[in-house]
Amino acid sequence: MRNENPCYKIRRGVNSDPAPVDNLRLEPDSKSFYLLPFHHLELVKFEAGDGQDTLMLSFINRTVLIKGKNLRELGLALQDRCVEFVRILPALDRYSSLAGTETSVKTIEIQENQ
Repeated sequence: MRNENPCYKIRRGVNSDPAPVDNLRLEPDSKSFYLLPFHHLELVKFEAGDGQDTLMLSFINRTVLIKGKNLRELGLALQDRCVEFVRILPALDRYSSLAGTETSVKTIEIQENQ
């Protein structure tokens, strides 16, 4: 049984309570990442779908679309600004036995706002 999700990490502080962080690291693939400041985050929208959920994060100059399964918990953790990183499910874990209720990130798209 896993203690942590391979797709995101929540920073824990005293007594294992969530601790806020300044930046969110997004890893759309294994070769690159983006750091976006939480204080630029204006809106988080969660939409549940049949077999795929979507999280839309609106920053001042960017829009981020995260698609996957069971993203509600991740969206709620963003509310507390305690998410250190979000990344797609690593290739080695694609066929692992993730529980049916565990968060799984399939894609992360980052778009520049005009």
